[in-house]
Parts: sequence; structure tokens; C-alpha cells
Amino acid sequence: MPIVIRLVFTIVFGFLWWWTLTFVGPSLMFLVILGSILTLCVCCCTGNDPPGEWNWDRHLACLRRCGPALLTLIVGLFLLGILVLWYTTGVFPAADLLRIAIAAIGSVIFIRAICCAYQ
Repeated sequence: MPIVIRLVFTIVFGFLWWWTLTFVGPSLMFLVILGSILTLCVCCCTGNDPPGEWNWDRHLACLRRCGPALLTLIVGLFLLGILVLWYTTGVFPAADLLRIAIAAIGSVIFIRAICCAYQ
């Protein structure tokens, strides 16, 4: 049963990550990819607990363990997205703030959810 749950988590959150990547468009793809990579660097997937059977308590504990670091990463990615678009276009990206927020939040949360499923 744990294999099925991990498979479902991978498919659901992987699809949501892909949707985030395609929704934000080519101008913000760098933000989704960078956020995904940095999520793995900021909070490693392995914890102090020995690997065992999958359960909700372990999954939620894994998600909570790096909450402040992930929140800092999301804020940093959001600001980076604003700065990069502002620099490349010369105009404050007010119309793109929602896409920047989705890229910053989605890339971090969805990768973390998949990662914690395998702990």
C-alpha cells in the first residue's frame, strides 16, 4: 500500500508541478526550475527518522520540518521573479505578480510534497 500512495503523490503533485511550469510561461520557467532545485537543497528529503511504512503523521511532520526555510525560499523566489522581469522588460511586472507567485509557491510546495512521500 505505501508504494501505491507514493505513486499517487508522485503523479498528482508531478502533474501540478507540470501545470505550474506551463502556466507561468517561458518567461518564468527559470523560476520554477530554480525553485524546484533549491527546494531539494534547502531542506533535504531525508530526516532523522529511520525509513519505515508511509503514514500521514510522518508525511505531515516532514512537511512541517522545514516550514520556515521553505517560506523564506518562496519569498526569495517571488522577489527574484519580480527583479528579473523588471530588469529584462524595464517595467515593474504588476500584471505578472500572480504568475510569479504561482511559480514561487508551486515549484517549492509540489516538489516538497513528492519528496516527503518517499521519506
